[in-house]
Amino acid sequence: MSENQKILSPTRSTPEVILDPKGIIKMTGRLIPENAIEFFNPIDEWINEYFCNPSDITCIEICFEYINSEGIKHLLDFFHKIIYIHLKNNKKKLIINWYYKDDDEDILEQGTFFSSVLNIPFNLIKII
Repeated sequence: MSENQKILSPTRSTPEVILDPKGIIKMTGRLIPENAIEFFNPIDEWINEYFCNPSDITCIEICFEYINSEGIKHLLDFFHKIIYIHLKNNKKKLIINWYYKDDDEDILEQGTFFSSVLNIPFNLIKII
């Protein structure tokens, strides 16, 4: 594990989260947190620190099986924050990869929704 890397282990209701200062922010699993604020707090703290000196390329990798409405709300806040901070560092590159299973229309629609609401391109990547 590299210095300042943070890993949150998955639970039944929260995804595995890898926050790597080399420019990788990865969430994998289910986002149905019982307390979304408590779940996102350490992520927000890490992001605040990371974006003081971000990598040249920041890659956000999202691969969810399911997201509930509370998770969607907080994920939207998460993306807003990253995009706002990223725009202040406009010489840096931001890539958002949104993975969805071949037959999972809901997760595909959610990725499309986030991309359009945030007005930033997401790479919608089908997992076969």
